[in-house]
Amino acid sequence: MHGFLAPCRIINKKLTFANFFDFHSGPKSQIQIVSNLFEDPTEDQIKAQETLLSIAPFTPVSVTGKVFRRESTRRNKEEFESKATSPKILVKREFSSRHPSERTPGKTPTFIEIHLQSIQKLNSVTKDLVYTPDTVFPPEQRHLQLRTKYSLYSALRLRAKVASICRNHLERNDFLEVETPLLFKSTPEGAREFLVPTRSKENGGGMCYALPQSPQQYKQILMASGVARYFQLAKCFRDEDLRADRQPEFTQLDLEMSFATGEDVMSVIEELLNKIWFETLGIDLGGGFQRMTWWYAMKFYGSDKPDLRFPKTKINEITSILPHLVKNKDEHIEVICLHTDRHIDIEKIEKLRSSFEETHKGKGDDHFLSYVFGHPSTHLHPDLVAAKIDEEKMVEINREIWATPGCIILIKLRKGDLSGGSTKLGLLRAALLTAAQRENLIKTPERPEFVWIIDFPLFSPSSDSEPGQSGTAGLSSTHHPFTAPNPKDLAMLASAPAKVRGEHYDIVVNGVELGGGSRRIHDAELQKYVLESVLKVDPSRIHQFDHLLKVLDSGCPPHAGIALGFDRLVAILQGTDSVRDVIAFPKSAKGADLLVGSPSLVSDKDLETYHLKKRTNGQIG
Repeated sequence: MHGFLAPCRIINKKLTFANFFDFHSGPKSQIQIVSNLFEDPTEDQIKAQETLLSIAPFTPVSVTGKVFRRESTRRNKEEFESKATSPKILVKREFSSRHPSERTPGKTPTFIEIHLQSIQKLNSVTKDLVYTPDTVFPPEQRHLQLRTKYSLYSALRLRAKVASICRNHLERNDFLEVETPLLFKSTPEGAREFLVPTRSKENGGGMCYALPQSPQQYKQILMASGVARYFQLAKCFRDEDLRADRQPEFTQLDLEMSFATGEDVMSVIEELLNKIWFETLGIDLGGGFQRMTWWYAMKFYGSDKPDLRFPKTKINEITSILPHLVKNKDEHIEVICLHTDRHIDIEKIEKLRSSFEETHKGKGDDHFLSYVFGHPSTHLHPDLVAAKIDEEKMVEINREIWATPGCIILIKLRKGDLSGGSTKLGLLRAALLTAAQRENLIKTPERPEFVWIIDFPLFSPSSDSEPGQSGTAGLSSTHHPFTAPNPKDLAMLASAPAKVRGEHYDIVVNGVELGGGSRRIHDAELQKYVLESVLKVDPSRIHQFDHLLKVLDSGCPPHAGIALGFDRLVAILQGTDSVRDVIAFPKSAKGADLLVGSPSLVSDKDLETYHLKKRTNGQIG
């Protein structure tokens, strides 16, 4: 067998153990080398143990020996090590390379023993590399993180398995995998792009490719090319501010269907996700996923990606109970009630509430009130007293929201109509649920809750942070400018575009957006009208879509599609909050690959080749 050696554990002069990572079965499969010299050892066995003890951890080795499988119990291992004699063979079987996550549920885990006969070192390890089981390697040594941290290596295997499930399922449903170009052109789709300068001298230089934000335009072109059903695991690039669930380059499962509606796409995705969850986690998701309008999600959950595992923690309006806290008709007093486990001490609940309030409370729009129903000091809370919420008002509030002793109540003022992707109280709801789960005040349901969010506004107000298509109308596409309007709202496209609903749908699980799609505009005149008259995109920018408009005008069929965040999908299945944990070589929070040192400086000479110069103190040169 071939693999990497871990530090040796010397029991005595005649018995030594060492963990061995072969990476066919994963670092957690407990493969163990045993050097036992108790029963008339041969010279080769004595030499093998001497070699074993001389080899540094991390060294790649070739090991020869007899392989045995044992039940993986602490008692078995302790008995084996304490006797310090030749162990009895419990079971002798053919070695299995199956990953622990792929084994049949319910079967007793096993560990593998290699009774050492010979060992050969295949390379040396630098003396600067010190390793113990407690060593934590930095991102600059990502290769060692992957080699020693089971969860990272496990995630790579899971990622490969999910990719295989996706391909097999879609191919069986007549989807064709097509690779689209990574060197595209700059078009105002919404996100900031990465530009790739070229050496071309055409137009005086300055010619650039753009890395695709998504294969959106190419897959629509494929629909016009006669490809009925397309998919690919596509690399995408967006120059955005990074978070735990974002990377500048990422992978999405991209698909498109011609002569199809959003319902057709949603049906395909539901079947696929059911298959993924069953084959990786053994969970049957059951029938079709529930649907929820964007307005309902925002009104009662304060988010366009609501976590439905806690249905009692909905947002309720109590303006009629606290009318003195509003100044005009567009203000609303809203409340959420978190039902904690009834057996938890109320002082522990109050401690969480107080800590949560201190962490999240602000001034102005971020201000909120909170209390624990049933805590003896609630009516003395200075913020409640200042807001003139006395015990009588609390009784009304508690009755309205069906509160019980131990509930945590948050009260928040909301101004104006619903817009965007969340409200302030919606963000507080998500944060409170996370904190309560962390402190074990509520139980986390094991079953995932999927929901389709539909009837999004087709357009949203533009902002400096999200300029969208950089038009002058003050609006940008909520999804992208190729999303078709709801046919029922088509008449309002000219008179009241902000009220038009789009045929856009997001798939959400446990409060995480897994992906989004839409029925596309397949009529060139309508597409041009949206860009010119609704978004008021500059004519020079509209010119960048000429290729797409010509394709649509050539008899493009109706089509719809979706893109699932593949990194995020694997992260959810792996049970991690960060997509960095499921990507082999992720970028840091600053967008850097610390292992290889990218991005890196380029010499002035190389820049000149691409018609570029550095800026010095804001000046070129």
